Amino acid sequence: MTLLAELKRRNVFRVGAAYIVVCWLLLQVVDVIAPILELPDWVAKAVLLLIAIGFIPALLFAWAFELTPQGVKRERDVDRSGSISRKTGQKLNRVIIGLLALIILMMGAERMGLFPVNESESATELAESLAPADAASNRALESRPQLDPEDKSIAVLPFINRSHGSENTQFFSDGIHDDLLTQLSKIHELKVISRTSVMAYRDTSKNLRQIGKELGVSNLLEGGIQQAGERVRINMQLINAKTDEHIWAESYDRTVTAENLFEIQAEVAHAIAAALQATLTTEENEELNRTPTKNLEAYQYVLMARQLLRRDGFVALNKAVEYARKAIALDAGYVDAHSALAAALTAGVFSGLHDVNEIAEEASAAIEKAFEIDPMYGRAWMSFAVLKSLLGEPGAEEAFEKALQLDPGNSDIMTVYANMLQRAGKPNRALPLLTQALELDPLSPSVLFVQARTLGALEDYDGAQTAYARIREVDPASLLGYAPAGGAWFSQGKIDQALFWIRLGQEIEPDDFELAGWMVFLYDILDDHTGAQQWSEWLNDWVTNEPQPMAMQAHHHYLVGNFEIALQYSNLALNLELPDRWNSDGIFMRIKRDEALASGQPEAGIEVFRKHHPRLFLPQPEITADNLLQAVDLALLLKLAGQDAQYRQLLNRALEVYDKPYFTTGAQRAWLVPAKAEALAILGKDEAALSELRRIIDRGWRVYWRWETDLNPNFNGLHKHPGFQAMVDELESEMTKQRENVIEMTTLGKIDPLPADRTH
Repeated sequence: MTLLAELKRRNVFRVGAAYIVVCWLLLQVVDVIAPILELPDWVAKAVLLLIAIGFIPALLFAWAFELTPQGVKRERDVDRSGSISRKTGQKLNRVIIGLLALIILMMGAERMGLFPVNESESATELAESLAPADAASNRALESRPQLDPEDKSIAVLPFINRSHGSENTQFFSDGIHDDLLTQLSKIHELKVISRTSVMAYRDTSKNLRQIGKELGVSNLLEGGIQQAGERVRINMQLINAKTDEHIWAESYDRTVTAENLFEIQAEVAHAIAAALQATLTTEENEELNRTPTKNLEAYQYVLMARQLLRRDGFVALNKAVEYARKAIALDAGYVDAHSALAAALTAGVFSGLHDVNEIAEEASAAIEKAFEIDPMYGRAWMSFAVLKSLLGEPGAEEAFEKALQLDPGNSDIMTVYANMLQRAGKPNRALPLLTQALELDPLSPSVLFVQARTLGALEDYDGAQTAYARIREVDPASLLGYAPAGGAWFSQGKIDQALFWIRLGQEIEPDDFELAGWMVFLYDILDDHTGAQQWSEWLNDWVTNEPQPMAMQAHHHYLVGNFEIALQYSNLALNLELPDRWNSDGIFMRIKRDEALASGQPEAGIEVFRKHHPRLFLPQPEITADNLLQAVDLALLLKLAGQDAQYRQLLNRALEVYDKPYFTTGAQRAWLVPAKAEALAILGKDEAALSELRRIIDRGWRVYWRWETDLNPNFNGLHKHPGFQAMVDELESEMTKQRENVIEMTTLGKIDPLPADRTH
């Protein structure tokens, strides 16, 4: 008997056919139930793999065994005269025919619309070829559910990265997601939730209705990206979050080129605009169809730079700068690359990685090149505004307004602009911007942080603490919900609460040396100089030449009578020309001022101020929040040097500036609060000075209280006044109570002790 005949006799072919048909039906069942049960993508792949693995063993089993009335037996043990293999074959034929008939019925029912078509990725992936996107979009739109034409809100959920390989594939997936968000946000009729808020739903188990409700949108866009060699497949589906109905779905399978990727994004944006009945302006249409670069590698570098920018941290920011420079080297005409470089450089200033003067030239050149390529590019205008703000140059507000005009749906611009306004003493103007930003980015710790700072500057401390609590709710690991909350507490004079929250922040970010500096500062305010000294020694083990820790340590040594050590810190910082961080320069200059007073040489002290603060010596002195305290301290030197007109002019100007709305409010300006009382005391207006001191104490001022009262030469004329001394005693008594609270919290384990020694 030939092999072919033997295979037929043993029903091997029939078993193989039945196996294939049954497995095909099994795959259809998995395809249907997987989305319902929210099974991960790998389940379907695993089923397919198991089916493939089982095919050969099934054939071998059919060859080696036979089904008999007595059960399954090895084929060689079966008496050929009693074999029922022919009957078994006929049964298999009937099974196969029945299953095929079932398949035909299912396919016919689907074509007739009796079964709902699943427009998700699993359905589209069965197609061998794809219709053009515009035609596919039109077909989907013809049968879409009718939407409220006014409801054009959408959130683009994080795309599923189905590629395998390096971290770069995740950068690629997230970058495409970020780019599409940017494209959609340019359509003025759409409300598009910003990236930070939607990224909170990566790998979420929440259903679409819940997500839509939390984000305040009616439509959700889901997607997946798979890159394999020279090909990329991108699947999209737009879903009504209120009804779970599919509005539109499409799959794109293209060669990986920059042009194709930009084209896909444009097609998706146009399809969504049509689905949500949003009308595009001519300018928006042109912007969506823009191809900023044809260099794929440059595009990928920009995607990676942008993702790293969002991570923050010194390592990430340095990498972002590196990738932006590489993108520029590959395509000098790529506007996004120049903008990314400027953004990374200026972000480094905010984080403390760079001083603004270190990056100003390169950032300015990048911005100028971006304007040369595209003078209407919103992101470049934002970087331009940020740089001007950091440099203290005029025109920052106008640049922010231009950026918003060009990119009105960009919550990042709103947030950065609001932050600049509140830092400039204009929190009342910042708040409306933050309201808009939170509508577009309701789960962003950064937006909530700026909102909290702004509310603090408006002296709405309950509102500020609510915003900080919200940060901790949406992102429990974010430092922004902890340490900055301490700033709001010390603005109210609650030093014990401030220490509690800053210590929690220090546990989250143990490498943030400024938080350790704040621990020195807070223990000193509580008159717990032993606690402050322990943190100071811990800092000395691993931090050198950083302005804020040095200032806190100089302040500490000044308080405990180690003036020479305090002076060493000040001399080193001023000689190194360290940037001003959290009033560090005010502390260093105060110590230098007091050195001149102690030596009886006010003229020498005046020259130190002339070198480091020349704006205070202009015919019309320029006084800002950055030099107000220095101006008051300089005035005492000028008075003692007999320069009567100069010191009076300086103090009158200081008082004029001080009385501007919001000039001394908020955690970032808490140390400016006693400046008015000091200025009045130097002018000899004792009763007015005492009245002002009483006012600020009643309003919660406690920052640097010892340094600014009985240790401050500006109050020399009042040190023996009973009213002055009574207020100092009052502050001392209150700090004793707060210090006892800290001891109790430490004993109860609410405040952890000093961290273990660091190893470097």
